[in-house]
Amino acid sequence: MYSRIVIALDESPQAKRALATAIELAKSLGAELRLITVSEPLPVYAALIDSEIPGGRQMLLEERNTFYRNLQNEAIRDAAAAGLVVQAKIVEGNEVQSIVDHIAETGADLLVIGRRHHASIGNMLGRTVHSVAEKARCSILAVY
Repeated sequence: MYSRIVIALDESPQAKRALATAIELAKSLGAELRLITVSEPLPVYAALIDSEIPGGRQMLLEERNTFYRNLQNEAIRDAAAAGLVVQAKIVEGNEVQSIVDHIAETGADLLVIGRRHHASIGNMLGRTVHSVAEKARCSILAVY
């Protein structure tokens, strides 16, 4: 059914549940599992920190990258405990486009992604999930 599963991983509780689901699916289907974490660019105003703390912007970037590496290492350990070997990637860029590009690059046939609840009617599916669904050429499992 599915042979190549991608999990979009961030620090949200929904992503953690999506990870558990993706691990279970990959194990039961004998599928390949890949992780992607998107590190969006710092806001423009973050450049102002260097005027007060020289090298401050770079420190923020390094802290964020360390945080995401630790997040992925934990996910890799969870997958390994289930007997899976996982490939992981951190990319910097637009969240939606980076996920869509990764799906295309890996030939994934299923994306598992956490779905955050948004209060407004217009965002019921969640902006990221809906936007990825509009562009991605694979099945999507949104986990709440």
